[in-house]
Amino acid sequence: MTDQINKTRTIFAVFIMVLLMIATRGHSNWLSSIVHLPDFTIPALFIAGVYLRKFWVAFVIIVSAVAIDNYAIVHEGVSANCITPAYSILPLTYYGIFWAGKYISSLTIDTSIVKNALVIIAATSAQWFIATSSYYFFTATYAKTGWANFPAYAQQWSMVEIPPTLYWMVAISIVFTLNQRYTFIPYFSTKKS
Repeated sequence: MTDQINKTRTIFAVFIMVLLMIATRGHSNWLSSIVHLPDFTIPALFIAGVYLRKFWVAFVIIVSAVAIDNYAIVHEGVSANCITPAYSILPLTYYGIFWAGKYISSLTIDTSIVKNALVIIAATSAQWFIATSSYYFFTATYAKTGWANFPAYAQQWSMVEIPPTLYWMVAISIVFTLNQRYTFIPYFSTKKS
């Protein structure tokens, strides 16, 4: 009975995270006209790594991210500029985020907040650097100039693309901390399973 309840909770949590990814993946959708929230994919993978810890959960989140991109390109006419051979590296970097989440004790604000924050910042930065450098390698800029322009490119885009993920993680930490204290979502425990 307990295993079935835990499985139901996990499926429901994954469902909510995939819905948040659909709403925030950065493509034109109904939510973009109201408010533009940063992509929820990396925070979903951190949550999955910290609390859910099952490979199938990471697999569903990663496949969902790829499917959302595919739908946006094929059916909504979103530019396929970022779909280069480097896109095949992206799911691997996403799995790295899930794996790094296993080294975080919790997403609550507690005595291990500094260690957890350092893991989140390092993993997010490494994921971004690997994905961005592989994308850069397959662009026309690299073909013309090689790696000479990469430091300026990385400096410009890192300040745009990394902080939104960190903002999500701060918001998630606040919500999980408040839930642990006040239990406003009693169905979910913030303790690792």
